[in-house]
Amino acid sequence: MSAWIRASKVRHVHGTLSPENYSELSPYIPVGDSNLLSCSSTHFAFLRSDKNISVVPLSNTGKLGGAVLPTFQHTSAVEAFQFSPHKNEHLVSLTNSGTVSLYSTDTDSTNHRPIASFESSITKATTLTHHPSAANIAAVGGASSLSIVDLEASSVALTDSSYADAVTSASWSYDGSTLYTSCKDNSVKIYDPRAATASATALPTPHKGTKPPQVLALGNTSSILTVGTSMMREREFGLWDVRKLSKVLQRERMGTSNGLMTPLFDVDTSLLFLAGKGDSNVRIYELSANQLHPVQNLSPGGLPQRSVCFAPKRSLDIMDVEVARILKLTDKGVEKIPFKIPRRDKHKFCEELFPPSAAYESAMDAKAYLEGKNANPVLSSVDPSAVAGAKKEETVEEVEQEEVPRTSSVGSSNSANRFNNGASKFRHVHGKSLPMSGRYFNLQPNISTMDGSLLAANEKFFALPWKGGGGQVYVSPLGRTGKVEPNCPLLNTGHTKAVTALSFSKFDSSILATGSDDCNIRIFGVTEEGTSTGMGDDQLIGELKGHRNGIRTLDWHPTCQNVMMTSSLDTTVKIWDVQNFKEITDLGHHHPETINNCSWNFDGSLIATGSRDKFVRILDPRTNEEVHSGKAHAGARGPRVHFCGRRGEDQEVLLTLGTGISGDRQMCLYDHRNLAKPYCTKTIDNGNGVIFPLFEESTGMVYLAGRGDRNVKYYEIGKMEEGNWDAKLCHEFSFDGDPLIGISPLPQTTVDVTSVEVLKVLRLSSSEVQPASFFLPRNADLKEFFQDDVYGDVRSSSTPAVEVSDWADGHNGEMSYDSLRPKNMPLLSERKVVRTSRSKTQAFRQEIEFKEKEDAQKNDMFLKMQAMAVTHEQYNPNKSSGNVVTTASNGVDCTPIYDSDSDGGWSDDD
Repeated sequence: MSAWIRASKVRHVHGTLSPENYSELSPYIPVGDSNLLSCSSTHFAFLRSDKNISVVPLSNTGKLGGAVLPTFQHTSAVEAFQFSPHKNEHLVSLTNSGTVSLYSTDTDSTNHRPIASFESSITKATTLTHHPSAANIAAVGGASSLSIVDLEASSVALTDSSYADAVTSASWSYDGSTLYTSCKDNSVKIYDPRAATASATALPTPHKGTKPPQVLALGNTSSILTVGTSMMREREFGLWDVRKLSKVLQRERMGTSNGLMTPLFDVDTSLLFLAGKGDSNVRIYELSANQLHPVQNLSPGGLPQRSVCFAPKRSLDIMDVEVARILKLTDKGVEKIPFKIPRRDKHKFCEELFPPSAAYESAMDAKAYLEGKNANPVLSSVDPSAVAGAKKEETVEEVEQEEVPRTSSVGSSNSANRFNNGASKFRHVHGKSLPMSGRYFNLQPNISTMDGSLLAANEKFFALPWKGGGGQVYVSPLGRTGKVEPNCPLLNTGHTKAVTALSFSKFDSSILATGSDDCNIRIFGVTEEGTSTGMGDDQLIGELKGHRNGIRTLDWHPTCQNVMMTSSLDTTVKIWDVQNFKEITDLGHHHPETINNCSWNFDGSLIATGSRDKFVRILDPRTNEEVHSGKAHAGARGPRVHFCGRRGEDQEVLLTLGTGISGDRQMCLYDHRNLAKPYCTKTIDNGNGVIFPLFEESTGMVYLAGRGDRNVKYYEIGKMEEGNWDAKLCHEFSFDGDPLIGISPLPQTTVDVTSVEVLKVLRLSSSEVQPASFFLPRNADLKEFFQDDVYGDVRSSSTPAVEVSDWADGHNGEMSYDSLRPKNMPLLSERKVVRTSRSKTQAFRQEIEFKEKEDAQKNDMFLKMQAMAVTHEQYNPNKSSGNVVTTASNGVDCTPIYDSDSDGGWSDDD
């Protein structure tokens, strides 16, 4: 897996919902798994609510409810349609009765009639697909038969009636020599329709579920993909080698949603996109060495998709490194999802990402195909600046080396420019979860409480409550991955009730604190040997007693080794001296209701609490005084709090999590000295689970993971130029597997700075702990440098800033810091940049292209405004221009309005 990651050129691909969409279209939404959407380089076609096809130019974005769209009339229900891959303006449709019609989108008519129309030999039609290299050849399938039709001759060329049931999908091989079809009887048939049917190869049951499968050829490879359901009704795909169909190469399940996955494969990048009907997310895989490697599981937003299709390669923004674009049909219109790969230099054509692609040109005619010939599709460059026969002029000039000054945000006391004029530098951060070989599975976590995270981790161990009596805890070294046996060694804590909170010491990785519903906190010293043999009272260091109800949070002090804060259902917060096992402060009289959670500030001089009475309180843990308080969030749930501070920031910001008045989950940022009004409020989603915030000090990123969710949203928190704080959404990552129960970050010292890894986490589900990492894409030539614009110094875990007695007397101490920079790794800010000046020819060409693009945008805007004016005039005529109708009806005032040549008898002398 790691070798593939290093070699992949598309591993950083990401997609976002485009703001330029097509709304108010009133599309027809099919009940089954039909995919009723198709796109050419200039138009897209969809099925309207009256079950007729309409075509919309790709440039006509916005609300189209009042627009008059071209209609393609049919005498019976349309079951499939597709634009021709060889003639951009040709659209072919297939009706339920088997009628094949060919239309042209070039005409200006609003009611199109077919150029050619004929009856095929099939009934109850289901599928239509064009031949990739032969002009005017298409395969159409239906009930128990499939036909090859010649669109130019308007006739059926070949028919195969050997199917046991209805054909559900069809896909051509790369050169069109082989046809792959799936049938409703849950079988896949592979054959050349020009040869005898007896020579066909069959894949009897690619999937065990009840839904019929779909099949897709994966470009110029020997692999095919089937999509269906398992016996447990889970959606799944199978990867097969057509040369050896006896064994599946790869199988992966994707949940139990009802909508079947629609596969889309991009031959140029070897990227596979899987979009489920009714879903809002898109799964991306890369095909490499007969394996599909997961790249992303994106949730770009928008309405659930009903049908999806690719936009042709030549309609993409190539210079913006847009490698693919998906159009998705929703209940209200069509939305665009462009998929791009981050590149620093967007003025240079990326040949490695955009090889020659299929052109709008056929490699042979229908007659040649029917005679038995095969040919690969005709390819041509997609470089926008490519000109046939043009000779490239390159001017080789002297290479000038200069030291480029860079400013680093590390340790800066002024973070006003952290967002780089409004854009987060972490906006391209993406997540990767480890495969099964790197996970811990067959776990039995005790989830008797739903308030805490139930997972604790550091650089050596992770721990979680275990099912059973006596407050058992499972502790494991991070390196011990794989299946956990049911009778595995455990830490017998001695609690009489279930463990509800755990936390490792920040300064000693072997110290683990456990809190229980028996009201007590116990401190243990765990060892790697003990995780293999079992642990108990021999590892007990001490016990803290004083709470009158179950423990809910444990939080070690950020700068003092032996100070701990705990909260309980008895509405109290206590500060403990763990070294002498005694209570320092009881903050019990400040909260009338149960406390949701607590958080230390950056230096441990203050704590923040969120309570079910909807108030946030800032308390001084040494003087037992309430410093500030205020009500946060208008929803029914009480808030949760987390201090977010960084080294060198001129102030900290308090993050609160709660619900809005309509029940949506929210995040607010406050100045902890003034809780009357937040800096900003961000709506997260409409989920129900408790959200756990993970703040990473060295980068200023906060990761939000909700209990019961599968996704993590992450924001960069920073100060704007006007002094206000803001949180900018960077991205969202979706985990596979069961919903989240708990999550814990690993120390920043564990990240791999050579691959620009910004965070490692462990995610707990019902039976598994899943490691995941988050990376910031950087060019390969930059990864040999330490990214000092990304990584700040981290707190030292070996040297506390202050002793317990000094902290209790009011001293905060000075924290020591360590750099994440490996020895002998040069700084990015000290990199010497090699610059090569552009030739005058290149500069002139780019200037012309920019001017042409700007003029085209202005012209499109003028045409849209002109069309709007004409439409307004049609429905809102100006009656003052004459021909006034004065007939009164139904009590309407029809007083004549005189034209501009008459003064209506008015005089200045009156």
